[in-house]
Amino acid sequence: MRRVGRPLVLLVGAAVLLAAIAAARADRVHVVRPGESLWRIAAAATGDATLWPLLYRANRDQIKDPSLLYPGQRLTIPDFDEIPAVAGASAPKPPKLD
Repeated sequence: MRRVGRPLVLLVGAAVLLAAIAAARADRVHVVRPGESLWRIAAAATGDATLWPLLYRANRDQIKDPSLLYPGQRLTIPDFDEIPAVAGASAPKPPKLD
């Protein structure tokens, strides 16, 4: 029986690890249902409906008008954790008037 060399074992292990990382980071897909909007989908995916423009940008290839979604459309839900904090930053609070 032929003995498997250490470099081959390391190569196979690295390939398995990279595949697992890629699967964990893969974007999700959302199938649009009747009555849904980017606002509603962003709220469900992130808890923050104001992130809908990021969802729109991630799907510009199939959304021509962000106010028109069609049932059955398959939208990519990007990994919102990878988006810079500035993109999802909330607006500053207005100053208090005494």
